[in-house]
Amino acid sequence: MLKQMRETIGIGFMCLSLLALPSAIQSQTVTPVPKLDLYKFTGTWYEIARYPNKRQKHCTSDATILIAKGDKTDHIQIVSSCETKTPYADVKNGTGKAQDKSGDGKLKVSYMWPFTSKYWVLGYGENYSWLLIGSPNHKNLWILSKTPSLKPELLSEIQARATAEGFSLAKLVITRQTAR
Repeated sequence: MLKQMRETIGIGFMCLSLLALPSAIQSQTVTPVPKLDLYKFTGTWYEIARYPNKRQKHCTSDATILIAKGDKTDHIQIVSSCETKTPYADVKNGTGKAQDKSGDGKLKVSYMWPFTSKYWVLGYGENYSWLLIGSPNHKNLWILSKTPSLKPELLSEIQARATAEGFSLAKLVITRQTAR
């Protein structure tokens, strides 16, 4: 009888620990890049992959983001667009700014005042050729590039970085970029 109780308790603890595993991954700390140069951050970015999100639920392909310096030193202007099933593009305008004065990759972005979201730059390539951007709560993730595609080995390297930051690749959706 005592042996059965121990086995039952052991199985119970094992089940509880398996249930807690996803939340343990989600609670992993996300680390922004230590230094973000907003001048190099500006330009046209092609979305290579993303986590599905409400703001982009109608997007089918050709997602791009234009980022320009704002009117203040630590501010940026953002224009996100993508092709939809309709003959019209889905375009959204936003603003962003450094979350604090540290100069790291923490940004606050707003597409509708007064609401803001935290997006952190988690990595970038040489000369800002690609970006890995995510939210500290692991709900949002984007892989962006200055070119419409990335070499498979580079994409794998960026995905490995996302995994190291606690993001699940199972939710990552590849964005179709067509030749325009």
